[in-house]
Amino acid sequence: MAKKDEERLYFIIRSVLMSIIFGAMYLTILWFLVTINFFQSLVLGAVLFIVSLIISRLFDSQITTITRIILNFMNMHKKIKKFVLKYF
Repeated sequence: MAKKDEERLYFIIRSVLMSIIFGAMYLTILWFLVTINFFQSLVLGAVLFIVSLIISRLFDSQITTITRIILNFMNMHKKIKKFVLKYF
């Protein structure tokens, strides 16, 4: 069960990190371009998704370390652990 919990929490942390990176880059580029059409949005979204995937992959060892630290903390708080791993 611990390996499953670690993988689940790793996925949650990495997806949140990717969302933050993607959103920040997308809003920054949109701010400079002021307006984009549908095709530009699709291309920009695909490129930025790949970039955010690469950036989050660079921090893989740090994400794994943080995952273990959070799991150790959450082992003391079973209700919080159950809620986070079940609903996120």
